[in-house]
Amino acid sequence: MIDKNRDVVVGVDGSDSAQGAFAHGAWEARRRSATLRLVYVSHVPPRYVTGVDLSDADRTAGATMLAEYAQRAQAAYPELRVESEVRSGSPGAALVTASRDAALVVVGSRGLGGFAGLLLGSVGMQLAAHSVAPVIVMRPPNDRGNLGSAPTSAPVVVGVDGIPESTAALGFAFEEASARGVGLIATYAWWMLPPSSLGPETPSKYDLAEAEEAARRMLAEAVAGWRSRYPDVDVTLRPERSLNPVVGLLEQSRTAGLLVVSRHGGNTLSRLLFASISDTAVREAHCPVAVVPDQAA
Repeated sequence: MIDKNRDVVVGVDGSDSAQGAFAHGAWEARRRSATLRLVYVSHVPPRYVTGVDLSDADRTAGATMLAEYAQRAQAAYPELRVESEVRSGSPGAALVTASRDAALVVVGSRGLGGFAGLLLGSVGMQLAAHSVAPVIVMRPPNDRGNLGSAPTSAPVVVGVDGIPESTAALGFAFEEASARGVGLIATYAWWMLPPSSLGPETPSKYDLAEAEEAARRMLAEAVAGWRSRYPDVDVTLRPERSLNPVVGLLEQSRTAGLLVVSRHGGNTLSRLLFASISDTAVREAHCPVAVVPDQAA
């Protein structure tokens, strides 16, 4: 899964949340033997909003900030290659563009306060919807990070939807669990209409125990190939009965070190459903969230 020819991109803006993205991005770049590319986007509101063009001053401040980040990263990981880049425009659009040549993009979930915070805080949502590469959005309270340290020892949780295109998310989850030395929980939310709502002549095919066993078999088949590639990863299968898949994922994120969800195409209904799951996870999860597009290597 690891692509050593591509960079790990980290979006930084000087916020506390970006500190965690920076720390985790540096760790990811080091383990992948990749270049850490720090990106600061100079976003200046229109003149009629501010009355002043702060672009030059903002770019200078951004370059200074990036130099400090790069120095800290190389002090923690002397062998790490670090590049810095100041861009102009929309932060979300700039990082989506950067994702085209990236192995991974890491950002914080909250930007600086005020108007800038509203803009930068939405970057994770834009990346979750449009990034070409997998995206990790650091979530509070685990969004500060410690530079030079491995992530938490909590397990990786991956949502499985039974669609072939979601195999990229499974591969990403196994790779992360292996690199962190933690277990992996593969979960699938299944739903069955209560027999009482179907009338007295409900056929036996609506047996809940059978439905749960079918869900467990689907999970086992989905992870079988990845289990053989990552024999060091301890896997737990967790089928859950739920009308809303994201509810169970959010609950499991309370004790997870990383929540991995898929983003893929398909028909209009499936796109809306899985976009809703990833959007909600990025906004409300209790741990960092990885959104993996189906075309990810």
